[in-house]
Amino acid sequence: MTGRAIVTGGARGLGRGIAARLVREGWNVALVDIAAGVEATASELAATRPGAVVTGLIADVSDGSACDRAVSEAVGALGGLDGLVNDAGIGGPTTEVVDTDPAEFRRVLEVNLVGTFLMSRAAARVMVAAGTGGAIVNLGSMFGQVGGAGGAAYCASKGGVALLTHSLALELAPHAIRVNTIAPGNMATDMHFDDVRATAAARGTTFDEELERVRETVPLGRHGTPEDIAGAVAWLLSDGAAYVTGQTIGVNGGVVLT
Repeated sequence: MTGRAIVTGGARGLGRGIAARLVREGWNVALVDIAAGVEATASELAATRPGAVVTGLIADVSDGSACDRAVSEAVGALGGLDGLVNDAGIGGPTTEVVDTDPAEFRRVLEVNLVGTFLMSRAAARVMVAAGTGGAIVNLGSMFGQVGGAGGAAYCASKGGVALLTHSLALELAPHAIRVNTIAPGNMATDMHFDDVRATAAARGTTFDEELERVRETVPLGRHGTPEDIAGAVAWLLSDGAAYVTGQTIGVNGGVVLT
């Protein structure tokens, strides 16, 4: 299936990679991001396929009204809605729980978990009203499957995304709307590299040393790429995954086995 999709966090990184894959496969796409660069990204992706409709919308996914407006504008630009990819997210504090500012903890949940809820709610309302089914793919994390010290906010937010997916999948199944989670591992993204730099600074090592240390923990021996995630997302949105809902699919190079 190809159709009309919204990708949040689409200005760069995994979101941009996902959107690029969908555009290549024939989808028309609305990118939603808090960064002004989302409009430039939309223009770049539109140029990759003749006749592609790609629009960039600026919105904070933690703001319910902004999410409602973004979905409404996306539906207007695309002529309807068949898919939603909730990629927008932040890393948050790397402090231990006893030293973590509650405001920072809440902010991570507001963006990663509440933002996924708000965008899913707005998109599901459109899909249910249309009566033609659809698919939602939420971006979780392997750290939502296995917690880690110094990342309580991020782990809690992504664990919540996986269980939110379960509830959405059951509620929306009667409307032929499938909902699944992708759980990336160590990805070659700015967010991951920032974490690696912080670790190197704390340990007195170099960025390259810490990056190699991470690689050594991955059975497939490399970091993941946006294309790795995009391939899984494209499949979950397609008719090839018509009997798949409520699942968390790890794309992590073998680090977490479930």
